[in-house]
Amino acid sequence: MIDWHSHILPGIDDGPAKIGQSLAMASALSAAGFTTVYCTPHLMRGCYEAGNDEVRLGVAELQERLDSSGIPLILLPGREYCLDEYLLASLEDPLPLGDSRLILVEILPYSGADMVRQLLYGIVRSGFTPVIAHPERCRLLEPIVRRTVNRGLLDTIKSLFAGGHRGRKGHVTPDTTGNPLLDYLLDLGCSLQGNLGSFSGFYGRQVLAAAESMKGLGIYDRYGSDLHGPEQAGVILKGCSYL
Repeated sequence: MIDWHSHILPGIDDGPAKIGQSLAMASALSAAGFTTVYCTPHLMRGCYEAGNDEVRLGVAELQERLDSSGIPLILLPGREYCLDEYLLASLEDPLPLGDSRLILVEILPYSGADMVRQLLYGIVRSGFTPVIAHPERCRLLEPIVRRTVNRGLLDTIKSLFAGGHRGRKGHVTPDTTGNPLLDYLLDLGCSLQGNLGSFSGFYGRQVLAAAESMKGLGIYDRYGSDLHGPEQAGVILKGCSYL
């Protein structure tokens, strides 16, 4: 399995402070069945501003410690970009996920729909594919279908008809989620990354309900632990049962 979103690097953002904590997180991820982990520290101006070279060096140093400790994980570099006014300037020297053209982005709680549209469109125009981190935690992206359509009926309809958007892993999703912004981002080609902790109830019932709805609609195409410390692993990795 691949963990597409993890704050496993020590001393860079609000993840682990010490490398021993990083090793404990790596052990938990490996035991849960993960083989590859993208290291995605925050890039948030005025708060977490480590440079790309610092991230790459952190990945290399932690990989060396994993190898010497016998923990069979492959680490790849990345970032979790804050969707703010500095984002497009950051893409002049980007750090995508590994050697891909994927850019992991986090929509902030105060973001407006127009700002989200413009910035994600700007990422696409720059030649990258936005990967939206934990969309189930963003009220702007809550699918209206979750509140208005019976899940059993929806599943039946989806099994009978093959229309709609076809996801990157062959999922069939409805022509509309009932949320114009979410529909626009899917049509734009954005990838949606679900958090494992959302399925284990780590972020509360409302986020759990939104995550289950989005999974039922087939709009997730990758998942991440979003681990920030070893103490979270026991609860968050329970969500692996949803994969």
